[in-house]
Amino acid sequence: MKNNITLLQRHMETLCETIGARPTGSAKNKAAVDYAFMEFQKCGLEVRKQEFGCIDWNDFGAMLLIDGLNVPVYPAEYALACDIEAEFVCIDSVEMLEKSELSSKIAFLHGYLCKDPLMPKNFQFWNPDEHKRIISLLEEKNPIAIITVSPMSDVPISIIQDGDFNIPCAVVCGSALETLLRSSERKAKLIIKTERIQTKAHNVIATYGSGNERICFSAHIDTKPNTPGALDNASGVAVLLALADSFTKKYYPFQVEFVLLNGEDYYSTPGEIVYMSQLTPSYIMAINVDGVGLKGSATSISFYECSQELEMRMIQVASKLCGIERIEPWPMGDHMMFATVDIPAIAITACDIFGMFETVIHTPDDDMKNIDLDILNNVVNFLSDTI
Repeated sequence: MKNNITLLQRHMETLCETIGARPTGSAKNKAAVDYAFMEFQKCGLEVRKQEFGCIDWNDFGAMLLIDGLNVPVYPAEYALACDIEAEFVCIDSVEMLEKSELSSKIAFLHGYLCKDPLMPKNFQFWNPDEHKRIISLLEEKNPIAIITVSPMSDVPISIIQDGDFNIPCAVVCGSALETLLRSSERKAKLIIKTERIQTKAHNVIATYGSGNERICFSAHIDTKPNTPGALDNASGVAVLLALADSFTKKYYPFQVEFVLLNGEDYYSTPGEIVYMSQLTPSYIMAINVDGVGLKGSATSISFYECSQELEMRMIQVASKLCGIERIEPWPMGDHMMFATVDIPAIAITACDIFGMFETVIHTPDDDMKNIDLDILNNVVNFLSDTI
């Protein structure tokens, strides 16, 4: 087995520490794309960028005053700016939302309406009817601003994260709910300082070899704002860059494609959509790497639209390496992009990562202290054996 530790560490430090948070469309996102592009070129691969339109969103903070009290508040991701003072209405159900008159008022959403983040209105892969109904009602009622109450008492989870939604939105932690409900004046002053900038971003697509059929390895290169994104997903990018480095003078009877997708953590997945437009039956398998290398966790493998023979052969390869376990399919991530068009897909991630969303993943705590480079090295060697 090849030792890729030094190379993996360099890639991780560059992405997480030198560059840092790299939301789609930002200058740091462009720096990460340029870095990966050059690294693939150094490996001797043919490399191109795939362009798409997006917005670069900047967050300069927010302020909320209720009954003279300064309540901690945060702009919702991709929210528009505002500076308003108005009556507010507390709403905790779809039925109450249907009956409320919200013109020229601030809508405070809590309870059932905030139990889960609402899918962006133009998200193509999964969007429940109930989510669409709530968004439609909010646009119909047209409050001058919306403030959502996070389901967690001390973590501000944005319920609306949508650059296509044009009502200013902010979020308060769950611990602020009592302040809102006890308010005697039922008036609030809200300032949101943000900006949306129309820009361009890119996927990175690198190919090795030739042939009529293709095997694809994918990972997303973007992050949420304000997170170094070590697990989500610098580790996946580092694994693919290290794997590409091992390809010198090897021959395969098919083409190997590496795609670094740009938009998995963006509200409308524009990089995924533009990449999907060029998928053809020539793709015989896709392996998506997202959230690998968590300290103390085994690496998981799961299958989507795969034949029993392919699953069996992959499990045989995994059994030769320690710390790789099969788990049930999970319907999130870029592997679903392939599965929806009947391309056999495999997802590689850390077994224990699912309980870390909103506490580590998507937060400033998703840094290199969570990463085990030996596990990443094991994943690189597993993918090499897979080919």
